[in-house]
Amino acid sequence: MKKLITLTIILFLVSASQFEAKPRIGSFSIGMFYSSLSPYGEWIELDTGLIVWRPNSVHSYWRPYSIGRWSWTKYGWYWDSYEPFGWATYHYGRWYYDDYYGWIWIPDNVWGPAWVEWRYDDDYIGWAPLPPYAQFRIGFGIYFSINWRSHHSYWNFVTYRHFHNHRLNYYLIDYSRNYKIFSRTKYRNNYYSDRDRIINGGIDREYIERRSGYRIAERNISEVNDLEKYNRSRKSIDEAVYSYRPGDREIENSRDLKNVEIKRAERRSSLDAEKIVINERSSSDRELRNERNNDRTIDTNNRTGENQGNDRRDIFRDNTERNSRNEERKITPRNEEPKNRVEEPRIERRNIEERNNRNVEIIPRREEVRKNPETSSNREYKRESESRNYRSETPSRSVEKSERTNTSKERKSDDRSTERSNERRR
Repeated sequence: MKKLITLTIILFLVSASQFEAKPRIGSFSIGMFYSSLSPYGEWIELDTGLIVWRPNSVHSYWRPYSIGRWSWTKYGWYWDSYEPFGWATYHYGRWYYDDYYGWIWIPDNVWGPAWVEWRYDDDYIGWAPLPPYAQFRIGFGIYFSINWRSHHSYWNFVTYRHFHNHRLNYYLIDYSRNYKIFSRTKYRNNYYSDRDRIINGGIDREYIERRSGYRIAERNISEVNDLEKYNRSRKSIDEAVYSYRPGDREIENSRDLKNVEIKRAERRSSLDAEKIVINERSSSDRELRNERNNDRTIDTNNRTGENQGNDRRDIFRDNTERNSRNEERKITPRNEEPKNRVEEPRIERRNIEERNNRNVEIIPRREEVRKNPETSSNREYKRESESRNYRSETPSRSVEKSERTNTSKERKSDDRSTERSNERRR
C-alpha cells in the first residue's frame, strides 16, 4: 500500500513539472518576440496564459517612448526608437505600469506606427503609452474597455521647438513638472485607418510647425523582414526610417522554440486581466460577448416591435372610439331648439336683486323657510292680499284727485272774474 502511495506521488510531481508556463502557440505567440527581447529583459507569467515582458538595465525614472525621435511618415507620427527592443515594444502590444513590477509590456500581433495618447497646449506637447485596455477598431479609432485616465508621471513632455529633434530624450521636461503641465494641457488621440494602414494622426503637423517655427518634412519608411538586416540598417547615417516586421518564415521558426524560460509571478499584479482587449484570449471572449449582445439586441428589438404594435393598436382603438362618440353626438343649429329640451328652473328677479344688493336678510329667510314652511306660505298669502288691497284702493284715490283739481280750477276762474269786474268799475 505504501509503495502505491509513493508511486502516485512521484507520478503527480512528474506531471506537475511538465505543466510549466509555456508560450502560447497560434497566430499570436510570444515566440516571435522571445529570442529578440530575452537578452534585454525577462518574461513573467502574471496570470494563467498572460505572459508579459519587463526590461532590464533601465533607470528608475525611465518611461516608454523616451529614447528615440518622432518622424512624420505615410503612417502619421512614427516612433523611431534607438533601443534594441524598440521594434517590438513600441509598434506591437501595450505598456502598463505596475506598482510592484514597474513598466511591463503585454505583447500583441497588431502593428502600428506608435501606440500612444497625446496632450498639448500652446507651449508643450506630450505623449504616454496606451494601456492594454486600449484597442484599435476600424471605423472607430481607439476603444477603451475601462474608464482610463493615465497618471501624470507616465507622460513625456517637451517644447515644440525640440519635438522633432534627433536627441529628444535630452530635452524632455523634468518629471517633477509633469503634474503642472498635465493639468493645463488638452487630451487627444487621433487614430484612423486608410485602406490597410493604421494612421497615428496625433497632433496636427501644421499646428506643430506653426508653434515650433520650422517645417517638418515627410520621411520615407523602409520595411525590413530580416532582423539582422534591420540591426545593420539602424546603424546607417541616412535619413530613411527602417521598420522591422517579422515575416512568415521567422514566425514559423519561432514556433519551435525550446527551453523557454518564463518566470513565475512573485506577487499579484494590479493589471486587470479580464479587461485586456489586445490578446487572443480576450478576442475570443469578445466574440462570445458580441454574440450575446447581438442576441440581446434582437430580443430587445422584438420586444420594441411588439410594444410598437401594441401602441399602434391602442391608438387605433382610441381613434375609433372618438369617431363613434362624435357620430353619436347630434349638432343642433343655433336657430332651432332641440325637441326634448328640459326646462331649467327660472330664478326670481327679486332673489337676483337681493343678491346684488347683498341684503343680509336673505340667509335668515332661507333658514326660516327650511324650518317653518307654513310661515312662508302665510307670508306669500299676505303679500297677495296687500297687493289686491292696493289695486282696490287706487280708483278712489284717483277720484279724489280729480275733484280737487276741479275745485281749484273753479276758484281760479272766480278770482279772475272778480278782478275784471273791479277793473271796469274803475
